[in-house]
Amino acid sequence: MNYLAHSFLSFSIEPVLFGQFIADDIKGNKWQQFDSKIQQGILIHRFIDNFTDSHPVVLELKKQLHPFLGKFSGVVLDVLFDHVLSQKWHLYAEQTREGWIQTIYSQLERRRLEMSEKRQYIIDKMIEHDWMNMYMTQEGTAQILNQMARRIPFSNTLKDSFGVYIRNERDIISTFDEFFPQIVSATQLKLDTFAD
Repeated sequence: MNYLAHSFLSFSIEPVLFGQFIADDIKGNKWQQFDSKIQQGILIHRFIDNFTDSHPVVLELKKQLHPFLGKFSGVVLDVLFDHVLSQKWHLYAEQTREGWIQTIYSQLERRRLEMSEKRQYIIDKMIEHDWMNMYMTQEGTAQILNQMARRIPFSNTLKDSFGVYIRNERDIISTFDEFFPQIVSATQLKLDTFAD
């Protein structure tokens, strides 16, 4: 799951969205320093990552992609799942994808000064280049993967990795179709268990 799916799985709760967005910067038990709803977002982000990384159908698909992508199979799959979610958005949300994304951008922009410099840079670039809408097209998704490849200071399999989607499109979509409703339900249940 990448930015689009993590944001979607915040269920339109702004502090949970913010917690999800900053979660990768919050190590160990430092999540306890935040307000309760932001804490929930950080912990939901970790839950989503763990649920995804241990799900049998996702593990099987990663195994299938590993010969082409090596250790980056999970990273690429996160991006490809955002692409599939963009394509199937109408099945999971009542609001238009474009309108929903603009709301997400606005909510995160409002909290920009609460972010680390790294997260401020990311949200600035995300809005400037409209990353979340780029997932809608094959060209945009391929561009995101190539941008990620350039940011890694060593040779990697991310460059031109969108070809893996072209060659495995049916399996990737069928895995998403099985997996995504489960993670939506599991994440909503997890969020419901938090005490306010």
